[in-house]
Amino acid sequence: MSKKSRQTKSIRYDKVKRRQAPQTGAPAGQTAERITSAPAPGATPRGPSVVLTLEPLAPLICRTGRPFDDQAGPDGARFPPPSTVAGCLRTGWARQAGKPFDPSLMGFAVAGPLLAGPEGQDRLSLFAPKPADAIYFGSGDRARCVRAIPSPFPPGSGADLPEGLLPVTLSQAEEEKPGKGPAWWAWDDLLAFRLGQDLPHAQLVNNGWSPPPGDRRTHVAIDRSTLAADPGRLFQTEGLDLASPVGHGDKPRSGLQLLVRCAEPLSAALVHLGGERRLARLEPRPESAWPAPPEGWLAHIQAVRGLSLTLLTPGLFGAGYRPGWLDERLEGQPPEAPKLQLRLRAAALDRWQPHSGWDLAAHRPRAGRKLVPAGAVYWFEVVGDPSTEDLRGLWLASLCDHPQDRRDGFGLALPAPWTPIQTAFDNLK
Repeated sequence: MSKKSRQTKSIRYDKVKRRQAPQTGAPAGQTAERITSAPAPGATPRGPSVVLTLEPLAPLICRTGRPFDDQAGPDGARFPPPSTVAGCLRTGWARQAGKPFDPSLMGFAVAGPLLAGPEGQDRLSLFAPKPADAIYFGSGDRARCVRAIPSPFPPGSGADLPEGLLPVTLSQAEEEKPGKGPAWWAWDDLLAFRLGQDLPHAQLVNNGWSPPPGDRRTHVAIDRSTLAADPGRLFQTEGLDLASPVGHGDKPRSGLQLLVRCAEPLSAALVHLGGERRLARLEPRPESAWPAPPEGWLAHIQAVRGLSLTLLTPGLFGAGYRPGWLDERLEGQPPEAPKLQLRLRAAALDRWQPHSGWDLAAHRPRAGRKLVPAGAVYWFEVVGDPSTEDLRGLWLASLCDHPQDRRDGFGLALPAPWTPIQTAFDNLK
């Protein structure tokens, strides 16, 4: 263990479990399933709500589904994918509502998770993944964030992109190597960036957040016949500690939570989130805690007849990097906004991420899939003349093709105004 890891104060899972039991009058050692109404210390009790926060009480273990053995080693610390959070909330809802644990629970829709931090009394500050069209360069006083934008091809050049799709290039020439910066941006900074504002690197650093080093622990397998340690069978896990006070600049972040929106209201409870049965505190929040479009935001999109869609959660698409609801002309209607006709003009995204899991109904591993990472940006031209109500259906809606992926919370997108550019190809159409 490194010196930096020893200095990081983390929550002991066993201590948290013992501390929670007396709050409900339950004897020490009672199982977590019976501890279902433990509000946060000092918090005002709230009734059931469809908007909730999940506060992890121990580092989160979220594996990718790759082989887990002594050769592969542990998965790195990973932000929980939407399906992990959806499974946690479906289980909690079934217990509270007395519903059977059967495949019908898959119809319980969840949106999220978004990252949030406490800010004052009963207030939350939101964070969003760094958009893929924001590139860091330089270091120290020369550190800066450069925007990448859809641009027409220079005369005499071309590429193997689908016809009509524009390349995404830097807005200014850079000779330095890419630099470092926060992996998560403050929500207001992302909105300002989407309106075309150039943000100082220092501002992004002070307002943003990056995950701490993974919390790695060594475990031993238990021999079921002797109930003792099985000699030689050691394994490791690496978790993401959202309670660790780390950050950039003069604003270290700690006590971060996951903000979600559900199809049905839930009450306060303790739930299991991710692997190793790690505990998390489920807290109802007022519906106003879920972000709404700023005033005039949708009207701005309507006026410029173009928009960008930034993924806030990873996406799953049938056509790889792009949604399957787009036809060969790169046009189509988003599933959650069927009255809206969009034409894809450009896309910026990072390398795909592996994703799998365990199918409880079929008792077998799920097939591996390729996720489009959160932060991916798609630029669309609006076809026709939609109303602001038509555009409202796109706000924080899922772009995924399959209904189950949308119910699991994959592919949530932030729409923002973007003015389309005209090219020679457009004039030929």
